[in-house]
Amino acid sequence: MAEKPPSPLRFYALRVTSGQEYNVAQLLYRRAASGKYKVYSILVVPGLKGMVFVESDALYEAQRLAYGLKHVRGVVRGAVSLQEMEGLLKPKPLVDQLNVGDFVEIIRGPFTGMRGRIVGIDKSRNEVKVELAEAVFVLPVTINADDIKVIKRGGEA
Repeated sequence: MAEKPPSPLRFYALRVTSGQEYNVAQLLYRRAASGKYKVYSILVVPGLKGMVFVESDALYEAQRLAYGLKHVRGVVRGAVSLQEMEGLLKPKPLVDQLNVGDFVEIIRGPFTGMRGRIVGIDKSRNEVKVELAEAVFVLPVTINADDIKVIKRGGEA
């Protein structure tokens, strides 16, 4: 790949077949490693399906790099700024996405595999209080928010 330019960073989005982002990124990398293209980086955002980002000086460089590759559906016109890329890359804490009343499954710890409903959220400690649905009696358990997976969104209780 080429040396980093002193100019501001510009990313160009390539539309690709959903689920083939990593394969396309590998093909782009192999092609860019030949040195014939002015490409500085290739980026796949895990939560964004059907897109691969290429950092280069101009749109035509990204088009030239992707030309003829399998699973590449086209190039999105216009550049993506560094601020927009930061918004895509910074992880959002899971506890901010949870609501009281959501149905969750516990994926780690002694209650692995059990399901329940969120009855309380402590954002400062990154913990949630879950009432286990599979228990014989009401059993509220405090669990780290990283140890659960949302099954169904619920309303405010």
